[in-house]
Amino acid sequence: MKKLIAATALTALFATGAFAEGVQSYNRTAMETMADGDTAVVDIMMDEEGNDREDADFQARWDAATPEQQAKLKDTCARGIEEKVEFSETGAARCKIVTTN
Repeated sequence: MKKLIAATALTALFATGAFAEGVQSYNRTAMETMADGDTAVVDIMMDEEGNDREDADFQARWDAATPEQQAKLKDTCARGIEEKVEFSETGAARCKIVTTN
């Protein structure tokens, strides 16, 4: 019985470690890090508090962004997808759109 409990504890420990490794929360700080500190790029998707922008606001900011900023946001989203960021539903949808266009 002690061996079973110990094995279960070890399995839980390794599973938790594997799950936590490489997974980041979707927030303004994480996005700024992935954007190499470029807050203007993150501003396209999020407000100052880290909330997803409304659709019209996002679209207006995307349309007003320079080609370099749009490319940087594509790279930032691609990096987030690669690093398994736990995007919000809105953030995931927008990153999918910008990385496939």
